[in-house]
Amino acid sequence: MTSGSTRSRLTWLLALPLGLFLAIALYQLDLPGPNYDEAIEARPAVQLLLGQPVEAHRQAVVRLAGREWPLMVVDYVGGLNIYALWAVFRLAGIGVIPMRLWPVAVAVLIVALTWRLGCRLGGPMVGLVAALLLAVHPSYVFFARQGIYVTNTTIAFSLGILLALIRLVETGRRRWWYLAVFLAGLGLWAKLIMAWPLVATALLAFPVWRWRPWLGLPTTAFHPQTLLAPRALIGAVGALGLGLAPLLVFNLQTGATLHHLLATLDRSYYGVANTAYVVNLLTRVEQLGHFVRGDHFWYLGGNFGDSLALWIWLGGLIVVLSTALTASAALPQRAARWGLLMYAFVGLLLLQSPLTPTALWYTHLALFSPFLALSQALAGAALWERLSSTQRGLAALVLVLVLGLGSLWADWNYHRSLRTSGGIANHSDAIYRLGDVLLAGGFGRPYALDWGFAAPLVLVSQGRINPIEVFGYERVETPPPGLAAVLQPLLAQPDAVFLLHAPDRTNFGGRRELLMELAAAQGLRLQTLAVVYERSGAPYAEVIRLSAP
Repeated sequence: MTSGSTRSRLTWLLALPLGLFLAIALYQLDLPGPNYDEAIEARPAVQLLLGQPVEAHRQAVVRLAGREWPLMVVDYVGGLNIYALWAVFRLAGIGVIPMRLWPVAVAVLIVALTWRLGCRLGGPMVGLVAALLLAVHPSYVFFARQGIYVTNTTIAFSLGILLALIRLVETGRRRWWYLAVFLAGLGLWAKLIMAWPLVATALLAFPVWRWRPWLGLPTTAFHPQTLLAPRALIGAVGALGLGLAPLLVFNLQTGATLHHLLATLDRSYYGVANTAYVVNLLTRVEQLGHFVRGDHFWYLGGNFGDSLALWIWLGGLIVVLSTALTASAALPQRAARWGLLMYAFVGLLLLQSPLTPTALWYTHLALFSPFLALSQALAGAALWERLSSTQRGLAALVLVLVLGLGSLWADWNYHRSLRTSGGIANHSDAIYRLGDVLLAGGFGRPYALDWGFAAPLVLVSQGRINPIEVFGYERVETPPPGLAAVLQPLLAQPDAVFLLHAPDRTNFGGRRELLMELAAAQGLRLQTLAVVYERSGAPYAEVIRLSAP
């Protein structure tokens, strides 16, 4: 049993993981360059702040106080971060660093919530170890720095829901149920990937309920049938509806979310066959291994990680499996059973991850981060109680040296590579230099012939550059059928300026070739005004103009 004074000291030690995380996350926060998927949520925030026309997704808005307020970023990502960034930009100014301070703040909250959940599941030491493991883990740190890119608000909501449900069981007070349901709705609006932790939570509710005497949960304070009372049902529906309200309004206006999901049931937008579930699952298993090690951030300038991290995490699974099903209600079994549930939570996330409306991206695995740390910390607690005092000291030393220093070494190497590379491809800091070129030339409304330009340029120019996207989203590999008709009138504009990525940095194919073909048919030539390079010397983008030969 942990005494009050010991618990207090361990609470103060939360400053250690928070301090470590901030030291690693805030260093050279302007690097890598802003990716389109994080900057796209900043673009409407900038436009709202500057009083510019807001480019709302599918023109779906709520009109309030004489303004139009966008509801969604894309069909399955809500506008939560838009309004958070609008507030941040009002306070700190428009820029990449202010933008990233918001997801870093959310990441700090996630570390604190992980600590809190660890304390509830296994005691203060479990909370502290879980927070430390999370705070220095390279996959968490470098995704947190670009947290809008991975919608890290959904991670915070997932942890908040679990904590609220535990309080519901402990106290029987419905307000915790309403909070959990509200956070679920808000998380689904933030991004539909929130469905993964919600499904995992629902599926694990039954074993948690059955095991509550061995999990340290009270057996009399709460009864599930009370949630079926009319008042409770009305309250839950109201709380869920409040969180989901923007998503519901968006779909009443457009119907786009449901249409998008139905259209990608068989094959995703980027060509992933959702019917090839087993193949996709094997890909996800391989990705999870890289995620646990942290060696998947090639676009920072290299791949680094802790080669032992995956084996230690899998070893923890063996520990909880060998301990969890014993009959005793002592602490080792409590920690092991909670640990087994956390491993099961990760497994349920993994089983859902092969199904996607987009692609099998590593960014989706960001949701796993706190649950990986919690499962490992709980496995450590289960093992700790089975060791002698001498063995415990050695085990603690190994934990610190292998896990802590391994992650810190990877963090250092990523930062060192990032300082040299500035980021690569869609994460390159060359976007800053491209913005300088366009501002110097007075090109405030260039035509973007590829994905990746518009939103970052609005951000880095503080709204002075607003590219017009003319590449066509309908197809990725080849131009859509109607694109020629869109480009044709632009060739008659003498001051038209086009943005193209270098051939090996192009995201949507065939647009360069189509523009050249149309220009040649009219006797025009392409004049290169500027070529922007990455720090490595590799070409990143071209600024071109059409002129008579």
